[in-house]
Amino acid sequence: MFEKRSEPKKEMKKIIISIFLILLTGMFLHSCSKKERFIVATSPNYPPLVMINEEKEITGFDIDVIHQVATLSNMNIKIIPVLEGNLLHGLIDETYDIAIASIVLPESTPSAENIDISYSKPYLEIGEVLVLSEDFKEYSGLKDLAHKTVGVIVNSEAKEILRNEGNINIKEYAKVDDGFEDLALDKIEALCLDLPIAAQFVLLNEEYRRIFRIHPEPITKKEYVIAVKKGRGALLNKINSGIDKMTKEGSMTAYIEKWFFAK
Repeated sequence: MFEKRSEPKKEMKKIIISIFLILLTGMFLHSCSKKERFIVATSPNYPPLVMINEEKEITGFDIDVIHQVATLSNMNIKIIPVLEGNLLHGLIDETYDIAIASIVLPESTPSAENIDISYSKPYLEIGEVLVLSEDFKEYSGLKDLAHKTVGVIVNSEAKEILRNEGNINIKEYAKVDDGFEDLALDKIEALCLDLPIAAQFVLLNEEYRRIFRIHPEPITKKEYVIAVKKGRGALLNKINSGIDKMTKEGSMTAYIEKWFFAK
């Protein structure tokens, strides 16, 4: 008896089907793992939120945040610098997909400038804080500023809060540098200004970092957000999901400590 052999055509058909299934599976797995790519625009003029470092790289708190949001939301991003005045306009004409650069959530009534823009949930909620001398160690709250002088910048939102506290002397400054000079000379006991500006002057200045500290409890609150073009709900959901995950895992707190309070 002779052993029965499979017909060549049937064997070839099985091989072709197997190869097709392997290729199809590979394509499916590749499409599942492939990250969507988005262009992120920023204006690196807000240290330490966004700035250019000595290596000519765009860095800062906002940059750490958007990279982590992208990682947690499975997005592939490319960050590009743009002029400050073009930051939101480029979203509307779809030059890029996402904007982040010290963007503060606007008032509830939309203006002509932001009517076509949607904003993420806040990733940072903090406003004006107090910069104190390292020698003022007994400070624990506004009550400790009674009968002392606090410097504020012109148009400060915290000025009325400090005034209403009672027994606090207020001194206004047109220039932040002048306020820090008086604080260094003990002409005022504290200087009140936005956290990013406080961090810019204290943490990025070796001399100021040695003699001043930033008190973490804010006096006012601003909500910093990420912007996309209105109508891009799926993208906004990805960003908000990333922000939620950052808050839950603790990386947002770590970045706040790194960029605003670490010495």
